[in-house]
Amino acid sequence: MSRILFVCVCYVFSVTFAVAGEALTLWSRQPGQEWAEALPLGNGRLGAMVFGSVPKERIQLNEESLWAGEPFDVYPDNFAENIKTLQQLVLKGKILEAQKFGMEHLTKTPTSFRSYEPLTDLWIELDHVLQTDDYRRELDLHTGIVRVEYRTGEALLKREVLISAVDDVMAIRISSDKPGTVGGRIRLTRDKDMEVSVSGTDRLHMNGQIVDISAPKGYDDNPGGSGPGGEHMKFAGRLLARSKGGIVRKDPNILVIEGADEVVLLFTAATDFSLDKMNFDRSIDPGAVADRILEKAAKKSWNEILRDHVKEHRYYFDRVSIDLGKSKQDTLPTDERLAALKKGGDDPGLIALYFQFGRYLLMSSSRRPGRIPSNLQGIWNGQMWAPWEADFHLNINMQMNYWPADLCNLSETVDSLTDWFEKVAEKGRISAKKLYGANGWVAYTTVNLFRRTTPGGSFRSSQFQNGVLDPLAGAWMAMALWRHYEFTLNESFLRDRAYPILKGACEFLLDCLVEDKDGNLVIVPSTSPENSYLHPETGEAVRITRGSTYHMTIVRAVFDATIEASKILGIDDGFRSKLVRALERIPPVKVGMDGTIREWVEDFKEHEPGHRHMSHLLGLHPFAQITPRIPKLFEAARKTIERRLSHGGGQPAWSRAWIVNFYARLLDGDEARKHILTLIRKSTHPNLFYNHPRFQVDGHFGGTAGIAEMLVQSHGGQIHLLPALPKAWPTGYVRGLKARCGFIVDIEWEKGKISGARIQSELGSLCRVRCSVPLSVTSERQTMNVRNPEQSLVEFATKAGGIYNLNVR
Repeated sequence: MSRILFVCVCYVFSVTFAVAGEALTLWSRQPGQEWAEALPLGNGRLGAMVFGSVPKERIQLNEESLWAGEPFDVYPDNFAENIKTLQQLVLKGKILEAQKFGMEHLTKTPTSFRSYEPLTDLWIELDHVLQTDDYRRELDLHTGIVRVEYRTGEALLKREVLISAVDDVMAIRISSDKPGTVGGRIRLTRDKDMEVSVSGTDRLHMNGQIVDISAPKGYDDNPGGSGPGGEHMKFAGRLLARSKGGIVRKDPNILVIEGADEVVLLFTAATDFSLDKMNFDRSIDPGAVADRILEKAAKKSWNEILRDHVKEHRYYFDRVSIDLGKSKQDTLPTDERLAALKKGGDDPGLIALYFQFGRYLLMSSSRRPGRIPSNLQGIWNGQMWAPWEADFHLNINMQMNYWPADLCNLSETVDSLTDWFEKVAEKGRISAKKLYGANGWVAYTTVNLFRRTTPGGSFRSSQFQNGVLDPLAGAWMAMALWRHYEFTLNESFLRDRAYPILKGACEFLLDCLVEDKDGNLVIVPSTSPENSYLHPETGEAVRITRGSTYHMTIVRAVFDATIEASKILGIDDGFRSKLVRALERIPPVKVGMDGTIREWVEDFKEHEPGHRHMSHLLGLHPFAQITPRIPKLFEAARKTIERRLSHGGGQPAWSRAWIVNFYARLLDGDEARKHILTLIRKSTHPNLFYNHPRFQVDGHFGGTAGIAEMLVQSHGGQIHLLPALPKAWPTGYVRGLKARCGFIVDIEWEKGKISGARIQSELGSLCRVRCSVPLSVTSERQTMNVRNPEQSLVEFATKAGGIYNLNVR
C-alpha cells in the first residue's frame, strides 16, 4: 500500500499534558419552553428532545427512518435529447434561450418529496404541587445523560434520561428522596396516524401508519408537488414502566404510577423501512421488532443499562479533550453564558463546549445502531413537515455534516453515511442511464430516505436551477468517503466501498464533459449553487453557464482521488489513463479582474455579491487545491472572502461556519475566531442548537470542524500543528484529534506557542515534521533514526501503536 507522506509544520517544545477536567455540561436554571430550548439525546437511530418541564415533562421523540411518502423518481420526457440541445445553446452563448428551454423541457412534477416526521411525544405528568425550588436541568456530554432536579415540598425529585446505543432504548429513571412520593400519568401522543393502547398493566403499545393525502385535499409544502398520497410507512413504539415500591396500573390509553419510590421507563420504536430495499417491507412487523428490543433491554436493571450506556458513550466521546482558556463565565448556566457572549463578552470555555457539543451531536445522530446518515436536522425534528423536508442536501449541507467525522476522532460515524450512500449510488446508476444515457451514477442536490436521484426542488424553476444544473452534487459528497480513507488508510474500505462509488462518479463525469470553444473539457450546463450572475447584455440574473469553478473543482478533486485510489489498489490502469488525459484538459481556476477567484467561466458581474454560497472556494476548503504553495490563488481566495463579507455575506449560519474553515486554511486564527464568535452570537439557540433561523445541524458541525482545523490540519501532505491559533487563546491544550494517515495528535501551548506535542501512530506510517526550531524525537518503543533532509525538516519512521514525543533540542 502506498503511504501518503505527511509534514508536521510546528514549533515543538517539551511535552507535558494537562489532565484538568473540561466543563462538559449544558445546563439551565429553568425548563425548556420552546423546542430549541430542549436538550437533545440520540443513539444514531432514536432521538429525543427533553424539555425538563414541571410537573408535566415532555420528551419529543424521533426514529431515523420515519419519513412520509414513498419511493418515486421523476424522469422528464426526452431528457437526454433535450440536455444535448441545452448544451449547444449554452456553448453558443444563447444563455437566456437555454434557460427558457431548460425550464420548459427538463422539468416535471412532482418536483419534490415528502418530509421526515416526528415519532411521538412522551408525556410524564407527575403528581406534585407546581411550586418548585432549586431547579436544575442539564445535559452531561461526558455521559450522554439529561438530568432534571428540583425540590417540591419536602421532596427532592430527580429525572435521568438516556438513549442507549447498547440496548437501543430510551431509559428514564424518576426518583425521590422521600419514599412513596413518585406518582403520575404516562402517555404517548402524536398529531395524526397513530393509536395507543395499554398492554397488561405496565406497557403502552403505539401503532401507526403514515397516511399521506395529496393536495389540494391534503397539505403539501412544495408548490411543485411532493408525490402521491396513500398509506405509507408503518411504525410502532413500545413503553414499559416498572416501579420500586408503589404500583403501576392502567387507565384508558395511559399508565398511572402511584406511591412509588422510583419509576423506570423503557421506550423503543421501529418502522417497516428496509435499508436493503430502500423501501417499506411489509414482511417487517415494526411492533414485533420493538417488542424484541424492549424484552431484551427489560432483562437489565437500571444500573446495568446505565453502566453499559456510559461505557459505550465514553468510548467515543472521551477520545478528544480541549481547553481554550478560562473565564469568569465558566460557572454560569449555558443560556446565561450565551446571553453574555451575545452582549459582546468573551468566553473561550463556551467555544470549547460548543466544539464538544458538535462532536456529541454527530455521534448521537450518525452511528450504530443507526443505519441512516445525519440529515439536515441530524436526527431531531418536531414538525410534521420539516423545513426543507429535513432532507439530505448535497450542495454543502450534508458535506458539512461529516467534516468533523474523522478529524474529530469519530470515524465510525461515517459507517451510516456509507451504508446509505452505496444505495444512493446504486439507484443513481439507473437515473444516469435513463436521463443522460451515461455510465456511472448521478445524484442531485436533494435526496430523501428513498434515495430519489432525479432533479428535485420545491417548484419547477428550483427543480431546474438547483437540480438539473447541478448533477455533480453527489460526486462532491462521494469525496467524504475518500477523506475517510485518507484518515484511516483502511484498504478494504477503499477497495470494497469507496472506490466503486468514486469510479462510478468518474464514469458519469467523463460522459458529461464536453469540449468548449477553447478546447477545454467542461461541464455543460453548469452553475454555482443558488447563485446568479448578471447577463452582460440584458442585466437579467441567470444561473446557467458552462464550466463553473465549482463544477470543475469537483471534477478535478474526484478525478485526483480516483487516480490515487486506483494506484493504491493496483487496478484499472486503462481507466486511470482516461482520467489523467481528461485532467490535462480541465481548465484551471482563474483570478478575476478584481483579484478574486472567478466563480463563472467569464468575469461576469455578480447578482448578489454577498451571496451565502461560496462554492468557487471548494479548492480552499474542503479540498486542498488552493494552498500557500500557490500564492496567487491563495491571496485571491482571501480577497474573495473579504469581498463576500463586505457585501453582507456569511448568512445563514452554515455559511459563517464555512468561513471559519476558510480562515483556518488561510492560517488566520484571529479572523477564524472572530467568525466563530459571530456564529455563536448570531446563530445559536439557548440549547446551543444552530439557528438557520430554523434549526439545522450543519452549521454546528461546520463550526466544530473549523475549530479543529484551527488546531490541526493534515491536508496536502502535512500535519500542521496550531496552523491558525488566535491571540485570544494564548494557553490551552487539545488531545485526540486525528490527522490523515492514521495519526492521533495531542498539543499543549503556552503564550501562543506550542509547549508540547505528541503523535501516536496507529498504522506505522512515515512521519515528516517541519519546525522552525531544532527537534529531537523520542519514543519508548523504538530506537529513533531521525533524518534531516533539510534544516527545518525532521523525518522518521513509526511503528503501529508507537507514541512519539517531539522536543526542542
